[in-house]
Amino acid sequence: MLYIDGISLSKLKDELDETLKGRKVTKIFQYSPLSLSVFLGKLNLYVSATPNLPICYIATKKEVAPDKPMSFSLSLRKYLVGAILTGVEQYKNDRILLLSFEKVNELGVKQKVKLIVEIMGKHSNIILVDDDWMILDLLKKFSIEENKLRLLMGGARYQFPIITEKTSPEDVSKEEFDNYLAENTLIQNIDGMGKLTAKYMTDYSKFYELINESASPTLYKENGIIKYGTIVNLPLAGYEEVKFESINGMIDTYILETLNSEQFNNQKRTLAKVAEKELKKNKKTIKNINRDIEKYSTYEKYKKIGDILAANLYSLKGYEKSVTLYDFYENCNIEIALNPQKSSNENLDNYYNLYNKHKRGYQHSVERLETIKSEIIYLESILSFINHAQDKKTLEGIEEELIANKYLKKIIKTKKKKKIAKITPPTAEIDGFTVYYGRNNIENEYVTFKIGDRHDLWFHAKDVPGSHLIVKTNGEEISEETLYKVGELASQHSKVGQGETIRIDYCLKKYVKKIKGAKPGLVIYSNEKSVFVKKG
Repeated sequence: MLYIDGISLSKLKDELDETLKGRKVTKIFQYSPLSLSVFLGKLNLYVSATPNLPICYIATKKEVAPDKPMSFSLSLRKYLVGAILTGVEQYKNDRILLLSFEKVNELGVKQKVKLIVEIMGKHSNIILVDDDWMILDLLKKFSIEENKLRLLMGGARYQFPIITEKTSPEDVSKEEFDNYLAENTLIQNIDGMGKLTAKYMTDYSKFYELINESASPTLYKENGIIKYGTIVNLPLAGYEEVKFESINGMIDTYILETLNSEQFNNQKRTLAKVAEKELKKNKKTIKNINRDIEKYSTYEKYKKIGDILAANLYSLKGYEKSVTLYDFYENCNIEIALNPQKSSNENLDNYYNLYNKHKRGYQHSVERLETIKSEIIYLESILSFINHAQDKKTLEGIEEELIANKYLKKIIKTKKKKKIAKITPPTAEIDGFTVYYGRNNIENEYVTFKIGDRHDLWFHAKDVPGSHLIVKTNGEEISEETLYKVGELASQHSKVGQGETIRIDYCLKKYVKKIKGAKPGLVIYSNEKSVFVKKG
């Protein structure tokens, strides 16, 4: 969660104003219906109105813009390219930024416009207005029926959202603060105060420090995963703290390392779609194979009929439509259909041919069924790794795996040969033992067969896709408590729901064998023991 309330935004506003004021707009790109970049020289001011993470900050990474520009970006280019950013302001202490621009148009007239960034969850928007606050264009357009509180459409006069009048943080006295605190109404009475900020405001001195001290951009991590990003100093206990010199630096790191990056989510959806499409195709193939198995499973009956005909061949006249003979397999008479246009020997050969054909078809179908089942297990593991991916590097590894196994075509972006990325599986320290685990099947195979020693311990969730784990034991005994902790780590990286109990198998690495001809990461193992853990 990237936490930005009105008070936090005031500090981001100051940093943006100090960094960008006086710079000229050189380029504008719109990446999606809800996100765009305004380049001021080499600085990339990224603005997004996505409901899950509306934001305005200086980004380091450039996203790929579509070949055909979107309409809103064309309006922005018309009014902003070549303009100077003259200042960044905040409306009261609300989550609304006002970016003022000024340029001389083709007629030599000085033109002033504002880009209004409303950072308000699902109601977020980006609106371009002229010097008289008339709307020139906006990112999200609404009809009168959709938004009856204010008119948001081109040509209308811009109106700020209707908000409850509150006291500015700078104007709150100690007496007022103490009353609000006692009544638990800090949020209702102090402008820009968010829930998380209010939670830690235990007295006026802390509130005074919060308002007047410099920004303290911090990421709070748990087991290496970002849980919170804050601009102001909030005492979130129990987390590893990573401090930043700038607010934009913290937001940029948060965006790049979490699931909230639009580019990350797009890549994740693309890869998941590839795996899901292949899964759907293979599951349809399974149905067809099962039909073939049912069709060919009666091949023995043709051999029996052939044997009965062979035993009675001397008594057959030939060219009959059918014949009734004694079935020495079932100890009864049986009527056998024959082709009247063929001789007895030809009918006999026909039944033996049907036997051989159906037997081959049955054996082929059974073998193919096992291959497709193995393929489905592999694809489900791919999908599980995609769903668990929490950074772009992990997705890149999965993408390379899909390309290597010909599920995905490689897109050649440059003539230069791309260096083959070194496989570097992540590690964890548990009770003094180093634990390696894979984030995709290639890493799983590397962890098991390259990193794992014969006498190291190997872990994997039973019968569900997930990571292979290797515990480097160095010959030491591992306690039951440590085994359980490693099992918990295995459950976190497996396809099992939160709160479910799962069986984690473990054995010495020497008992793990790769399946010949199988996809990466598919193994068999023996001499295993198990630990049952609940996924937290």
